[in-house]
Amino acid sequence: MLGHENKNDITSDSVEKKKKRRVIIWLILLFLLLFSCGAGYLFNKVYSPTTTKKIVSGDFLPGYKDAQKLTDEEIAKYAQKKVDASKFQMIINPDIIVNKSSQSSDINIKNPSSNSYPIAVTITLDNGEVVYRSGRMDAGYEVRNPKLDKNLKIGHYKGVATFKIYDVKTSKEKGKVSTAITIVVK
Repeated sequence: MLGHENKNDITSDSVEKKKKRRVIIWLILLFLLLFSCGAGYLFNKVYSPTTTKKIVSGDFLPGYKDAQKLTDEEIAKYAQKKVDASKFQMIINPDIIVNKSSQSSDINIKNPSSNSYPIAVTITLDNGEVVYRSGRMDAGYEVRNPKLDKNLKIGHYKGVATFKIYDVKTSKEKGKVSTAITIVVK
């Protein structure tokens, strides 16, 4: 029976040794992992070319001196100026009469001085044919009784007057608005 107990003792000892080795290997691997993470962090902190440092400026918001609070009336006036600058009013007589022999018309296009932008107006028939272009019209200008650019035969025509709105500084188109018109050639 002694031999039998020794054999079990030997196998239990070897199993215990294997468990201890596994624990030691895992502890060594964990230690190496922690060491390499710490070394990498320190290396990046010390040798990183993109290290940033905090700079504290000596410029702070100064105290009040000459500023005054705007009144509600002043704020409303300023806001109204902004609204006025962004609004646009188109004025054209939608029922146009054209004299067949002279091709002169009773077209009346206005760009009121209350508008902030120059415009150009194009009149196009429903078939796509352009019959009139106004050219540039600054605010405060109008076109009265111009001749059409295209001769039309006697009859009734439907079309569209397109107002292109331009930026004063860049002269680039800022937007457009259209209205239906009719032309009667007599």
